[in-house]
Amino acid sequence: MWTITEDLLDDGKKVGISSSNYEDAKAASLCHRFRLLDDDGEICCEGLSDDCDSQRAFAPLDDFGRGYAGCTEIHYFDGQSWKKL
Repeated sequence: MWTITEDLLDDGKKVGISSSNYEDAKAASLCHRFRLLDDDGEICCEGLSDDCDSQRAFAPLDDFGRGYAGCTEIHYFDGQSWKKL
């Protein structure tokens, strides 16, 4: 489960897009910060996910990022730096 918290392509507005309905996303343990980048390395949006190291960790990129902004990468914050999956 994941949610987008900031859309950096739209003046940083919170967009409220998630993998499920808002109440489910709010109740879930979304504690892993991620960001989606386009093929120029520009950060398009940021969000939170319930997973950062399994195949499900790619869901924000697969479900939202590729079609919305042509994102090609997802990075997760490990507490000290951003790591590309």
